[in-house]
Amino acid sequence: MKKEIKSLPFEVKGIQEDEEYFTFDGYASTFGNVDFGDDAIMKGAFMASLAKNSSVPVLWQHQMSEPVGKSIQLNEDEKGLYIKAILPKSDTLVSGRIIPQMKVGSIREMSIGFFTRDSEMDKGIRLIKEIELYEVSLVTKAMNPQALVSGFKSMESIRDIEQSLKDMGLSNSEAKTLISKVKEFSTQREVEEKNQREADIKQKIITDLNNFINSK
Repeated sequence: MKKEIKSLPFEVKGIQEDEEYFTFDGYASTFGNVDFGDDAIMKGAFMASLAKNSSVPVLWQHQMSEPVGKSIQLNEDEKGLYIKAILPKSDTLVSGRIIPQMKVGSIREMSIGFFTRDSEMDKGIRLIKEIELYEVSLVTKAMNPQALVSGFKSMESIRDIEQSLKDMGLSNSEAKTLISKVKEFSTQREVEEKNQREADIKQKIITDLNNFINSK
């Protein structure tokens, strides 16, 4: 079972502060929406994970070496995964860059790191029914995996793609990491689609055979 990352528009409801912490709250995930990766997270997907662990670290750009806070409230409601988190004011990355950028709106998305425990395919859409959440990250900009996969076909080399990502503001290591994740995403999607096509063909053969037998 592999780790997955999914970036989503993050609806920040507000930012408060006291002597020690900045506190923000909002929705890290919403239910039922089909994203750029042809995935939809279903209501109830986080319940088992939250029952085991109601707090996860908040990271900066999915870097395990860059924790910037932790959740103090995580729960599902009708809309999605609600989160309230604290970020220490004594962390210079938090107070010097992250909070000011959140306030002006340049950091508008959050990404979740998770394992998929249960899912099914429905007309080309992966319905994610159970997730084990292990971190949430504040991210500058979520990428469109399908657009990047298409970009692989039109560019002459991986180096071209890396340079394009750097031009978008990513560091060298971030560009290499993102390319690796997109390649993994592309391979997984191709395998899932192949398996789904084979299952559809088998089901059609069984249905046709049953219809033939019943017609006799």
